[in-house]
Amino acid sequence: SVPDALAMLAAGGVIIVVRTLTEYERGHIPGARLVAITALQPSAIEAIWGHDPLAMLDPETASKAIVVVSSTPAHAAAVTHLLRDQGLNAYSLAGGLMGWVRDGQVLLPGPPR
Repeated sequence: SVPDALAMLAAGGVIIVVRTLTEYERGHIPGARLVAITALQPSAIEAIWGHDPLAMLDPETASKAIVVVSSTPAHAAAVTHLLRDQGLNAYSLAGGLMGWVRDGQVLLPGPPR
């Protein structure tokens, strides 16, 4: 749920968006990271946190919540399963972007940072 996702973010989790660049630019959750599904293998940690040496060395990184948003609920569920298979703490955002907006949250346009 959106309240659960917000709590996970407040505790240091991340939101990843597994959509096209065009879809991301039309509107995304503030702070969400655009990640290509092909980049999630072999190392989802590197795909999500980049080449940040602190993230790669931090034993807490793998336990941080990862909230997955995608084009469809089935795609988000598949990505969530892929991340969990790598031992990561992944969750699919119930309702996706539309659920986020219905819950009164905003979407931002523009490119990834």
